[in-house]
Amino acid sequence: MEIYGTENEQVDAIKQFFKSYGLTIILSIAVACGGLYGWKYWQSHKENRLQESATSFATVNEALTKPTPESIAAAEKFVTDTNDIYGVLASLELAQVAIESNDLVNGERHLTAAASKVQNDAFADMLNLRLARVQLALDKTDAALISLEKVKNTAWNGMKNYIRGDVLAKKGDNTGAAAAYRSALSDENAGAIRSLVELKLNNLSN
Repeated sequence: MEIYGTENEQVDAIKQFFKSYGLTIILSIAVACGGLYGWKYWQSHKENRLQESATSFATVNEALTKPTPESIAAAEKFVTDTNDIYGVLASLELAQVAIESNDLVNGERHLTAAASKVQNDAFADMLNLRLARVQLALDKTDAALISLEKVKNTAWNGMKNYIRGDVLAKKGDNTGAAAAYRSALSDENAGAIRSLVELKLNNLSN
């Protein structure tokens, strides 16, 4: 898995993946798990609902490109009413809008909502990395560490330990932070963040 240079690139990549392939993946799972009967059942009871969710999400997403109180309220209603992948994507879009407005409290709220609904492990890892960043910015260091523990794919160890180092440094645990930064540097996927980690590790020594 590619390690992205910024949090926004991580988030944008996973959103684009599910916008492009989300419905195809879900339908494939239905076929694999349910066989012919499952496929027929899915076609008759689920596919239309997913298509409707996809269409509604596209409308919500477009409106959020120029957010207004009305478009945000509409997106929040969509999230409340939608329990599939498109509800998760809408929560992620709302989080992005909030964070870009420096409203970290609502950014955390929307990311937490997305993480509670998502059923894809790779997407969950992305959400929890992002959530930990926001919690760190809110000085919720213990919550950030809990979010990081939920990141399971070892491909994210470099980024996970980099953020853990930031959290521990903020808690005043320079020894723990240094150990986390060294762990990040030892990860084979650390290339994109290596210079930042080295800088922070050096700063701890000064």
